[in-house]
Amino acid sequence: MGMGDPGHKGMLAEINVTPLVDVMLVLLIIFMISSSIETAQMQQEKAQQKQAEKVERIDQKVPVNLPRTDAEPVNLAQEKKLVLSITADLQFFVGDTLVVDCLPIAPDLKGIVGARRRPWSRDEDRLFKPCLDALVTRLAANEKLKRDGEMYLRADESIPYGLALKVMAKVRASGVGKFGLVADPEG
Repeated sequence: MGMGDPGHKGMLAEINVTPLVDVMLVLLIIFMISSSIETAQMQQEKAQQKQAEKVERIDQKVPVNLPRTDAEPVNLAQEKKLVLSITADLQFFVGDTLVVDCLPIAPDLKGIVGARRRPWSRDEDRLFKPCLDALVTRLAANEKLKRDGEMYLRADESIPYGLALKVMAKVRASGVGKFGLVADPEG
């Protein structure tokens, strides 16, 4: 059958759809696998977020009236760091566990504690020293704190600023290299 054959009017051109179907099926399988992986990742992120919210609520069990600021809030559960909370009654908590209660250690502080607006005096420093020593002793026994060397501080806003700094300085001297301060977001 040559080109000059009078019974043949030209070449037959047929589209072979088999390779097209093969390519389309491969693409379909790729899209199905990638969408299932993305769905699994989204579900895992949601589960982590729920767990983080649960842990964050656990940390909020310590009643501390935090100062308000427009700084970006810290997700303490996601950071997974230790949180030292100081209440208005000079109780120290790590997480939601009471570590040191100052009033039994230094009963003379009883008249000083509360909503006050005057500066912290040197005499009060002397009265507060046994509490700080007890706190440092208890924190020195914390293995996670030794490993991480990091801690967040949640201090009640009625605590004098100088007192919070003294706590931070004493704890830093015991081996904590990094401190973060926690506040409530405004609005």
